[in-house]
Amino acid sequence: MSHHGERRVRSTFTGALCTALLLGGCSFLNPITTMEEYAPGDGIRIDLTEDVTAENLMILTEGEGLPGHLLGAIDNNSEQPVVVTVVLGSDGYAVPVDVPANGLVNFTDSQVVIPRVDEPPGATLTSVILSEQSGAYTVYIPVLDGTLPPYDRYLDRH
Repeated sequence: MSHHGERRVRSTFTGALCTALLLGGCSFLNPITTMEEYAPGDGIRIDLTEDVTAENLMILTEGEGLPGHLLGAIDNNSEQPVVVTVVLGSDGYAVPVDVPANGLVNFTDSQVVIPRVDEPPGATLTSVILSEQSGAYTVYIPVLDGTLPPYDRYLDRH
């Protein structure tokens, strides 16, 4: 290979490397992930309507077949009160929730306990969330064992 050909290969490689660094490293070309909406915590978030959401839903239990605590909240940013019902698992344990206009009902504060969780920790509990405004949504609520803070305190209550 001539000295001239080596220089051409080197300049092509250098140009490609600079282009890759320029395109890959510029944050204005990539979305900033911390600015995107996400559901904080270990539970799930469901938009029931434009104004009504289920936030951070999860179930804590010590094991499959044992009682469980429903954690999370229903948030109503509308001008009208809504009734949202969470139907948990195959046993169909229903938790009706009256959510005032521009209000929030926090299951964590309400200490909602279901008698039996059909799934082991680490799985999801197939459930349905419904309201007159949204219809019915099938959701998969995570089941956690509650051994880690801050969840460990909930299992001490039963």
